[in-house]
Amino acid sequence: MEENYKLPILIFDDECPLCIRFKDSLARLEGAKKISFIPVNDKKVYQQFKELGLNEEECQNVVHYITSDKKVLKGEDVIAHLVKLYPLVHKFSWLIESDMGKKATDYFHKTTNAYRKMIKRKCPNCMKHA
Repeated sequence: MEENYKLPILIFDDECPLCIRFKDSLARLEGAKKISFIPVNDKKVYQQFKELGLNEEECQNVVHYITSDKKVLKGEDVIAHLVKLYPLVHKFSWLIESDMGKKATDYFHKTTNAYRKMIKRKCPNCMKHA
């Protein structure tokens, strides 16, 4: 019998060096061991959580996180959620709750996402998923 993925889940691009560094850094945080890190190209995650409306194409374009209570977070909402969860970044959560902090988080996410797409366009092995 095939084992199901356990929640919470971070769906990340395992062909993107920036995404891998983010995932590896997050995995080192105390308490983050409970997160299942699933590569974006893993078809099984889309089958297992079909009822949540996961879209593979959308997951290719923006980071997704499924909470323990099956809520799907996307993009900057993932970052905001993770900042609130972990002690090392929790002390900065006030930044996200203010307008200026929200703008900074949105800018950070948009910039890193644009950088990730640029890397994938330049990578011959990544072109099949770009």
